[in-house]
Amino acid sequence: MDVIIRKKKECRRPTLRNVGLLQIIKMNPDLSLKIIRFKLKGKKIILRPLRRDDIDKRLKWKPYLDPLYAHYNLREMTEAQKKEWYLKRKKDPLMLYLSIDSLEGELLGFLNIYDLDWENKKAKLGIYLGYEYTDKGYGTEAIRTLVPYFFEKMKFKELYLDVVALNQRAIKCYLNCGFEFVRTKFNKHDPRSKIDIFGDERFKDIKKYFKKEGDEILVQFEEMRITEEMWEKKQVDSR
Repeated sequence: MDVIIRKKKECRRPTLRNVGLLQIIKMNPDLSLKIIRFKLKGKKIILRPLRRDDIDKRLKWKPYLDPLYAHYNLREMTEAQKKEWYLKRKKDPLMLYLSIDSLEGELLGFLNIYDLDWENKKAKLGIYLGYEYTDKGYGTEAIRTLVPYFFEKMKFKELYLDVVALNQRAIKCYLNCGFEFVRTKFNKHDPRSKIDIFGDERFKDIKKYFKKEGDEILVQFEEMRITEEMWEKKQVDSR
């Protein structure tokens, strides 16, 4: 993995565009050069900070056809809504939201580290790829590119994630990246999804991943993690 760090430009007054990162840097001054202007380059992808035009690119992606993932498809947005989407992710002091590009500069998806716990050196991982970019190894490559940075540069100790239990493709990806299972839990089903899990025969084979509690539908998740010690051991074993 190549880490490309650009020179820091002249200091400017904080703006809404970078206040989130500035709050992170205030807590961790040594990360200023690494976070504001950086790229992480892997064999197939580049991780970079989120840009305002990324939402325009995402809106042009092909939609997910599977009704289980249809809630990932965005509807048309006004300019005000696009700005809100961008600033919400850029300003959050407990989140580092990154874009995943191909080596040719095409936007493939997003990866974010959130719930940043600087005191205990823990955080959570989220990743999302456009429909046409799935099953091509981009997600695995993005995570493998991020993890060394997370442990070596950010100096964190544990990285967690939650994955829907029925998403075996994603689970396989995380296992290949060195994650392990922590526990099984049930969370509220995404309210954006309007599918009838228990009434639609198309979903009879996956009903086992869902359950009802009163009026709510819960879905099974697997919590997974990778620690600095696990990652270091994996590097030694792979030599």
